Amino acid sequence: MLIFFAKLFFSLGFTYVAWNVGTMVSPNHGPLGLCFSAVVWGVLFANDLYEIGPKIKYWASWSVFHRWQGRYYTFDGVHLRFFLVDETIWVPINDLKRVIEPELGERELRLLGGECGVIPGYKLKGISETGLLHVLSRRTEQRFASHSTIRFRNWLLDNALPNVKRLPRSSANFQ
Repeated sequence: MLIFFAKLFFSLGFTYVAWNVGTMVSPNHGPLGLCFSAVVWGVLFANDLYEIGPKIKYWASWSVFHRWQGRYYTFDGVHLRFFLVDETIWVPINDLKRVIEPELGERELRLLGGECGVIPGYKLKGISETGLLHVLSRRTEQRFASHSTIRFRNWLLDNALPNVKRLPRSSANFQ
């Protein structure tokens, strides 16, 4: 960091001197001194300019994803959040709509009663673990259950739900 400021002060000083030398030659030649100082700026800061792109990209990625790091699960490239509230797991409906085929209908959600609603303490509509398992079991009992629904149910029962219960830190609302 000290080297950066030393290069900065040197470049500023060189620019000031180049401008003054240009104006001493002729009052209209001050900008010509800037052309010479631009070369010095380019030579001194080329490496810093080259390295700033990946740093900006890393910072942008970190600032967006840091809050979610380790706090969501992925099924077929779709992010799913699990909220653990009083030993009950809740999944936002918007997350489920991107995974479950055919999409969850209003009638189906109404039949769940208290298992579907606003996640306690959050402004998100969700389905509790019990309600979600009820929907999936009803859908997979039918002869026309899609392969992705069966895979989702198996993934949920074998990986996601046991993991959220075992590691509460992996829930989206872990403080």
